[in-house]
Amino acid sequence: MNFTDFNNRTEVFKMFNLTFKQENFIEQLEFKMEPAIEKRLLKNYNTPSFFNSEYSICEMIISPILVEISDANDLPLWSHFPLKSEKADLSGTPDYLFALSEEGGELYKKPVVCLGEAKKENFTKGWAQVSAEMVAAQKLNGCEDIPIYGLVTTGVFWDFAVLEGNVFTISKFKYNVPKDLNEVFGILNWIFSEGRKNADILEKREQNKKENK
Repeated sequence: MNFTDFNNRTEVFKMFNLTFKQENFIEQLEFKMEPAIEKRLLKNYNTPSFFNSEYSICEMIISPILVEISDANDLPLWSHFPLKSEKADLSGTPDYLFALSEEGGELYKKPVVCLGEAKKENFTKGWAQVSAEMVAAQKLNGCEDIPIYGLVTTGVFWDFAVLEGNVFTISKFKYNVPKDLNEVFGILNWIFSEGRKNADILEKREQNKKENK
């Protein structure tokens, strides 16, 4: 199935026997933003044409934020790269995917640690896609103890979730940018920091397996 075949996250939960929780799982890790970057981001938010479509929201509003956090944590951002899990029979193209690079830098490698979707308005459809993408990433990674993070955003409102084992937890609160700009940067910085740690853990496991063969 394609990620876009799901209409809501409940369909994903039922198909893959996931347990749903809603609680405040997220933390913040301070991110010191350069004044020039903050000025540019706020200028983008005050440009009405940047909100005309999901494509422009992706390129002009969301991507500049994610690039800053990606660079700070040395965790590459992959925009509109395909993701496929034969084990889960799921495939498609997330708006955003975060994973380390293969040698040469042209392809990502396991583990996939975070997925994201940009939606102009529809959070229901956004979470349907992201929850399916998170399941696919978990199956692709081949280990359920590595958390998979997810986000859905309109550019203005940001929502976060995590998949650990068969438990899907979504935050109780949506965050508003630019009102909560520093909080969103702090949350993303924490998520990407945790994701980078988890990627390193899985890499070491894979290396140990090869050495012990």
